[in-house]
Amino acid sequence: MGQAKLRGTPEQRKEAAIERQLSLRPKYIVCNHCRAELSEMTPMDIAGIRGIEAAFAAHCAHCGHDTYAIKGEREAVAQMHMAIEDAAGAQSLAGVVPAANRR
Repeated sequence: MGQAKLRGTPEQRKEAAIERQLSLRPKYIVCNHCRAELSEMTPMDIAGIRGIEAAFAAHCAHCGHDTYAIKGEREAVAQMHMAIEDAAGAQSLAGVVPAANRR
């Protein structure tokens, strides 16, 4: 319990976690449907999801589809991908982050 106090207040820890996730944000992801470069992404709430370092969602203005970029452990990414599919009610595709675009 005392270790949490050393890391700061709950608000400070939450802000630090958000900053860590945003530091992993790629410059863009490629839409899975029309291959457009999507630079406007929304960070997804990953609090409490073990094995996920960062997750972002982007809506393609060209074709109207959503694309997701998820970074983390292989199994955790697969589970999050399945959860997105279940929530969306359809098959979703994880976005492609080109190697030159990764941080």
